[in-house]
Amino acid sequence: MNVTDAKNRMTKDTLLYLPAKAVEGIVGILTISIYTRFFSPNVYGYYNLITTTVNILCVVLLWWLIQSGVRYVNTFNSPMKMKLFYSTSFAVWGIINGTVLMIGVVSVLFLRQHLEKEFVLLIFASFLLFVSYNTSQMFFSIIGTLRLIKLNLMLSIFSVTARLILTTFFVYLTSNNHITPISAVLSNVIIDCVVVAIVVTRLKIYKYINLRFFSRKVMKRFLGYGIPIMGVSLTMSFLNLSDRYVITFSLGAKDGPTQAGIYAANYSIASAVFNIILIAVMRGVYPMILKTWKKSNLRQTEELLGQAVRYYLMIALPAATGLSILSGILTRFLDSEYHEGSFVTIWVAFGMFLLGLTEYSNKAWELTSKTGPIFRNSLISCAFNLVSNLLFIPLFGYMAAAVNTTASYLLYLCLSLAGSRKIMKWRLAISSYVRIVASNAVMAPGCSPGFFPLLLW
Repeated sequence: MNVTDAKNRMTKDTLLYLPAKAVEGIVGILTISIYTRFFSPNVYGYYNLITTTVNILCVVLLWWLIQSGVRYVNTFNSPMKMKLFYSTSFAVWGIINGTVLMIGVVSVLFLRQHLEKEFVLLIFASFLLFVSYNTSQMFFSIIGTLRLIKLNLMLSIFSVTARLILTTFFVYLTSNNHITPISAVLSNVIIDCVVVAIVVTRLKIYKYINLRFFSRKVMKRFLGYGIPIMGVSLTMSFLNLSDRYVITFSLGAKDGPTQAGIYAANYSIASAVFNIILIAVMRGVYPMILKTWKKSNLRQTEELLGQAVRYYLMIALPAATGLSILSGILTRFLDSEYHEGSFVTIWVAFGMFLLGLTEYSNKAWELTSKTGPIFRNSLISCAFNLVSNLLFIPLFGYMAAAVNTTASYLLYLCLSLAGSRKIMKWRLAISSYVRIVASNAVMAPGCSPGFFPLLLW
């Protein structure tokens, strides 16, 4: 396949992902809006703390395995190789999740004598959420890499929609939503399990799982690639999410969870939109970039990478600007208790825009399987973010966390560009940058003359 055909395939895949992901994003924002009406800022803050903790634990314990699956699943393309791949992956998955569930059972047996029943159930549901979440993420990553686009998009839309419907049902079924967010946690667990069951059945993965085919060689290969990536994901998770912990615990037992809930809800507006963009564009372009790189064609890989960056800029820069302009309006979708946090959306939008660019810059190291520098850069940025939050959140509250997020992502991008372009750099004409930035500059003042003073404020 020549570079023109590869670009056309990338364009087609991206255009398939974007509309469906747009629907997913709209449902995601609607979900945030409804959740802030179901739960007070205090309860929503605890829900966000649970999902944050589950996310971080997933990164610590299993992200290396998930990312290795993305990198190598296409290379295990015969029945015997597929048995080696899935048997090894499943064995590791089972050991880790089985251990976590055992810890969960022991924790519940111990805590039931010290906590109210509602909180004991919430804690156990949180352990179940860890298992269901990491498993669904693993399968979503695999079907994305295998370019099962229709299945991927169908399950993505089903997932976000069904969660909202099921949570709404549970909220009206129970009477303790002013105390615990277990309605939302349980709906996540159930829908994740449904998604996993569909993927396993569709791909017939159970046919390739046999513990006799567990391979230490495959395991070693996964570890060699995945551990540095896990380190990167861990530091980036702390960069993304540690501010919730700092807000919660540095502002006191009374104000901390409430302020964290306001911050998280407004943060989620920007992150919901940008996660859709990041996933849609990357899943549309990365399989072709990876395929071209396997043919040892550096020049074409750089050209495809440049095309991917072009797609990203065309979508993400207007999105960041639009979110910033409309932040005051978008926050009105939330309950009135959350309106004061619209400032957060502005800074997070541009921070996540910078993060997306860094993902493309980091491809130079990912493709060459030399992921150590990515970990180093992310660790530096994470440390900068954590120190800044510890210094400024007690003084300025959650507003400082929003500004620190953008500053940390800017540092991460600069560190990445400084090193990765010595190995591989995207090839994109200056005229493309000019057209994209110029069209965005025309849009911003036309939509809101007060946008730039608002950003400075």
